[in-house]
Amino acid sequence: MSWSPADGYHFDEDVVRGPGRAARLEAEPSDDGDGAEDADDLTYDITCPGGRPRARPAPDD
Repeated sequence: MSWSPADGYHFDEDVVRGPGRAARLEAEPSDDGDGAEDADDLTYDITCPGGRPRARPAPDD
């Protein structure tokens, strides 16, 4: 599978692909001058229960 960030965000080295039971990715605000510096990073855990991908916000570490 693949993923792409929402407008105004990007992914960098903070993607944990696995192998494992879950993948984790962190979307960071893009530096495009549209107020992105005020936006929070978004971290998600991706699992495949029943063979279907499911993204959930990751707990704060």
